[in-house]
Amino acid sequence: MEDFYQILDVLHYPGEKVLATIVGVEGSAYKKEGSSMLFFSDGTQIGMLTAGCLEEDLTVKAREVFKKQEAVIIQYDLYMEDDLNWGQGTGCNGTIDILIEPVTERLIEDYLMVKELLRMHKPVIALKKLDDLGEYVFIEENGEPFGNWSGPLPTIEFSSKSGPLTRDGSAVFQQTFHPKPRLIVFGAGPDARPLVSFAAEIGFSVTVCDWREALCQKKYFTGANELIIGFPADLLKQISFSPYDFVVIMTHQFKRDQELLMKIINKNIRYLGILGPRERTRRLLNGKEVPDGVFSPMGTAIGAKGPVEIAVSVLAQMIEVWRKPVHERVELLWTIPD
Repeated sequence: MEDFYQILDVLHYPGEKVLATIVGVEGSAYKKEGSSMLFFSDGTQIGMLTAGCLEEDLTVKAREVFKKQEAVIIQYDLYMEDDLNWGQGTGCNGTIDILIEPVTERLIEDYLMVKELLRMHKPVIALKKLDDLGEYVFIEENGEPFGNWSGPLPTIEFSSKSGPLTRDGSAVFQQTFHPKPRLIVFGAGPDARPLVSFAAEIGFSVTVCDWREALCQKKYFTGANELIIGFPADLLKQISFSPYDFVVIMTHQFKRDQELLMKIINKNIRYLGILGPRERTRRLLNGKEVPDGVFSPMGTAIGAKGPVEIAVSVLAQMIEVWRKPVHERVELLWTIPD
């Protein structure tokens, strides 16, 4: 889902590293501001900034940063048509500004702190000076800023958008990091397997829950981060829900689904999907109308048939919910924390 999560997982590995981040886009581009890519001195690369059209040249630029140990901003012009430039043949039509910076020991320590804050479901904003390269600060909404920053901190908003800012005449790049979304699947039947597999590959942290130990096994859910075995009441005692959680109820047993739904429906979560027709969900709710923000039937309406296609439709819907800005998600305002 985000290369950044992969980068956080390997940032502490030994060896020199260089971090490349898109800090400005004009026109169209494969990825937007905030997308990152990590280069190791041994040639290993984590993440991508384009569909593969700029990475070879970025590797050359990264070698220069390894050598000089100085951050640079490179601009690629994708409007140009000729073979001597990065033109429209790349499939884009715009300009991309990329910050390439050496990864210092202090930066690693600060990013590991960011990783811990995200694990605690706390979003973090990074500010990087584009005029004085090398200065940065991380800000957690209710915590103390940390990093390498001189002068007063600019006023910012904890929005979901990353991009360049102008503060007091200086160019600053704001990058907003959100905790990794978690998918909690209640029901470990065979139809849950493709959903879990695809979700893990996309970038969700996945938890599978079921009372049937014969079904809820690692060999069936190799991509899952956690398997929890127990009946609904026991399962719910072991799970602490957050606004970054996506929940799917698909046990195929009416009473179990009903017990889970009644306990989860008022939780502060991002997504709640119920497998099966809407009329069944009404019966789960004892005849009440299905509230806005509860997806029933879950999944994007693409005419999906069978477990694999249904899994694709559900993941498409969850990605849409995850990507949409809050102001466009009016129907989900009940899931947004105050």
